Amino acid sequence: MLADCTRRGDAGLRVAQEIRTYAGMGCHVGVIQLQVQPTHSVVSPDIQICVREGLVDVLPAKPSARAKLAIVHSPATLAAPIQDLRSVCADQVVFVHERKPVLSQMGLWLGLQIGPVAWAPTNRWVRAALAELNTPVPLLEEDWRPVGQELFSIPKRCDVARPTVCGRVSDPGPIQWPNSKEEIQAIYPIGAGRDFRVIGTPPKQLWKKLSGTSGLTVFDPREITVERFLEMLDVFMYFPGVSVPAMPETAIATAMASGKLVVLPKHLESHFGPGAIYADACDAPSRIADLEADKTAFDTARELAVFHSKIQFPEASRRETILDLLKETKPRKRRRISKTGPERVLFVPSNGIGLGHVARLLAIARRLDDRAEPIFATLAQAAPIIESFGYLAEYLPSQGDTKTIQAHWDAWFCAELGELLDRYEPRSVVFDGNNPTPGLVNAVLSRGRCGLVWVRRGMIGPTPSPYLENARFMDLIIEPGEVAGEWDHGPTAARQHEALVVDPITLLDSKEILPRKAAIEALGLSSDAPSVLVQLGAGANRDLPSLAEEIIEQLQRFPNLQIVLAEWENSPVGFQDLPATRVIRGFPLSRFFKAFDFSISAAGYNVFHEVMAAGLPTIFVANRHPAMDQQGIRAEYAQDEGASFDLPEDQLFHLPALCEALLNEKTRSFMRKQCKRLSRGNGAEAAAEAIMDMIGRR
Repeated sequence: MLADCTRRGDAGLRVAQEIRTYAGMGCHVGVIQLQVQPTHSVVSPDIQICVREGLVDVLPAKPSARAKLAIVHSPATLAAPIQDLRSVCADQVVFVHERKPVLSQMGLWLGLQIGPVAWAPTNRWVRAALAELNTPVPLLEEDWRPVGQELFSIPKRCDVARPTVCGRVSDPGPIQWPNSKEEIQAIYPIGAGRDFRVIGTPPKQLWKKLSGTSGLTVFDPREITVERFLEMLDVFMYFPGVSVPAMPETAIATAMASGKLVVLPKHLESHFGPGAIYADACDAPSRIADLEADKTAFDTARELAVFHSKIQFPEASRRETILDLLKETKPRKRRRISKTGPERVLFVPSNGIGLGHVARLLAIARRLDDRAEPIFATLAQAAPIIESFGYLAEYLPSQGDTKTIQAHWDAWFCAELGELLDRYEPRSVVFDGNNPTPGLVNAVLSRGRCGLVWVRRGMIGPTPSPYLENARFMDLIIEPGEVAGEWDHGPTAARQHEALVVDPITLLDSKEILPRKAAIEALGLSSDAPSVLVQLGAGANRDLPSLAEEIIEQLQRFPNLQIVLAEWENSPVGFQDLPATRVIRGFPLSRFFKAFDFSISAAGYNVFHEVMAAGLPTIFVANRHPAMDQQGIRAEYAQDEGASFDLPEDQLFHLPALCEALLNEKTRSFMRKQCKRLSRGNGAEAAAEAIMDMIGRR
């Protein structure tokens, strides 16, 4: 195949789908990039996927090759002479014309005549234009229509609400669009809470008026495969300007074959035939709304699209054409690309204040068992911790650690993550963090068949993430449950319908926590005296040394109390100088919880739910910094339920009285019962199952 593989959108999809068809026939496929673009141009992401999957060989710019068949795509787009191809020859050459050629340009085709040439128009209009040229070059009897290949599918959960997603694909430029902003908004569902996505922007003057409109997303065709774009849609719409040199025929055929609702102008019915919905431009929104309101009618329209695509765009017909051109009568044995080992899942924990993001993803990874291989690309400085669990870990410094401009860091992150995706070829990326940046989204979407999961913790502070709207690009959102969830009124609480809510996720199950005697022996404590665990978090945004010193001073009023102070693995703060304390550092510390009579703790997601699950009586000294999650609400809720005490930092003078209460076994027994009442089990297993459901059926 000879093509400009840097062409955007539908052209790249057409080449990629032909590669899949020919490779599926058992053909050995090679591609030569016609040198018609600047060297910095990007190859179509759809074609890149084919290369990574081993379906096609990329030949040198000036190759020496012999082929039974050479297919030249879109010669009418050539604007300059191509490279020297005199060392390439073929028994048969087919020029695939998607638009009417210009006579003055045909001289550029001489370098492509590497064997006997035939022309293949993609539709009847191009066929008529080629016939008018009255050349001796033969035309193939059948149009070279796109192949209607069904898209890969990333299953969507039926128990998670999502809006209808509409979109369109086209080349950029004015002729592909109506003339005014008002016309565009009258035709396409832009704004008013709708989700409309585009590959191929309107002209600049129109785009200035439309950009920033709520619900409108324009994708750079270099950063997403058309396959992946179409997979996200429920409805494909295409209403171009008056005169269009090239339509997105492959995208339309693919959308129909995949059961998408395809809505087109009436004058295209004679070309695309039954299976699509045809309407005047002004009536398109109401036609879609009527079908949305009638699920049976919507599903019937989808079934008809699939049925008629097999007639309009049959892959079997293309296979027969290729066999005729190869002068072969029997189908070849299909080439199979062998792949060994389990599927991979790439976990991407962001860099938080503590290790919460890392711990949740480790919890999920451990429960994948042998069904998928977990690999980590961590933004937190936690690679040694991850590796201690037996997983491969790549470290990508976070924006905070690099102290760079956010936009610059995100572009770098997109490139680095993209390289890891190419290297490990995971079936899904699972991100845990508050900020799913464009770099994350673009890196995954440009790799086509890779799913994207967001583990989105609730209890967000009053200032939402600027990237919260990127939820619409997620194939699955998992929300780790909150014991205090009914008190959550933050930005994500109003969007819980987008998510699969599981029970609170903790790294360890109850059976993995050491019994009291074993835990006491492991820590070298005495079983004859009470003990307290002080775990105040990583301390990145609170004065941890002063807070710890004040708490220890209060605890030392109890002469027999064994004081153990926990240092976070990723904390820059150390406590070795504090007197009369034992300092421990490790991960996860919850394994030793039964060694303690009570604890004094921060109320971050992980430690809060670990304490509740273990039934460890606790005084919560929540970190109420505005940048943190709503630790104070968790602590207040648990106190309201009788499961713990909530002690604000400015009220530490109450600590001795609370400790006195917790040194009483009756108080501790009551709190343990309340913790048990509130505890709901570990949601890590359900999260792992949801991820496996998403990748396992593809």
